[in-house]
Amino acid sequence: MLVTLIVGCGKTKTQLANDIYQCFPEKVFLFRHAEKQKIRGENNPELTKKGFLRANALASFLSKEQPGIVFSSEYSRTQQTANPIASAWDVGINIHTAKDPQGQIDKALKLCGKNVIIVGHSNTIPGLLKLLGINNEVVIDDEQYGDLFTISWNVGKVQMSIEQIEVE
Repeated sequence: MLVTLIVGCGKTKTQLANDIYQCFPEKVFLFRHAEKQKIRGENNPELTKKGFLRANALASFLSKEQPGIVFSSEYSRTQQTANPIASAWDVGINIHTAKDPQGQIDKALKLCGKNVIIVGHSNTIPGLLKLLGINNEVVIDDEQYGDLFTISWNVGKVQMSIEQIEVE
């Protein structure tokens, strides 16, 4: 009886995804929802005035991009952040639960040649970036807003850039 144990370089989920997907989205934008109200005991707060201003600034920034697909979690603050983008791109908002990051990425990666924006949370964006193949450690503090992560592929290799969406 011959038993073989193979130890060594296995493929990560991302590498497997790169094998599965021969075509990638044009770009995937990830953005943490804009500033939210702080109301004790409220787990689904809406945006603040500054949050609405930042959401509009994000839409203005992305208006130069080819319209694409907009994803948001089920929470009010993410949908309110995504709404100006969806309006600028003249598309609806696709709701996907924040509790299913792998499903979110699977949906995004199937959108060959399209721009995709995912509006998420400080505790979900870092995991989504990892699932997209970004190995850099990304931490988003509770008071940190405005970082727009842009993921693109060059000959199948993932690249990331970060821009700050400022509010005047």
